[in-house]
Amino acid sequence: MARSFGCIYENSQPKRVRTAFVGIPDQFMREMLEQAVSRVFEVPGSDLWSGTRGRPRAAFARQVAMYLAHVAWGLALTEVGTVFSRDRTTVAHACGLIEDLRDDPVLDRSLELLEGVLRALSPAFAPPAVQRCLRS
Repeated sequence: MARSFGCIYENSQPKRVRTAFVGIPDQFMREMLEQAVSRVFEVPGSDLWSGTRGRPRAAFARQVAMYLAHVAWGLALTEVGTVFSRDRTTVAHACGLIEDLRDDPVLDRSLELLEGVLRALSPAFAPPAVQRCLRS
């Protein structure tokens, strides 16, 4: 039995919600992530999609975006890697790093808020009329 630490259990994986992103273009997901993460971490949106690591601040923001795509939207590591043009092992490293840093209460609260925003913006939670428009 896992020990409880408030709402977090020891040895538990991050809570992931599987959403229906089938048929939703990568560009749509990129725009949602870019709008949320680039503003919070004050990096240009283009830095999130750079082929190189770039500045440490941009690399960290990219890792946060990968983590959020995995945790908030429930995308598999391979799917996240496809969106970011990265290997799934790179995404796994980013997710592990960010999860380890969640001990910082300020970062943890920021991530909680970002997760909520991304879940609210998720096409899977959009009204049916919006979902039909996205599929067209």
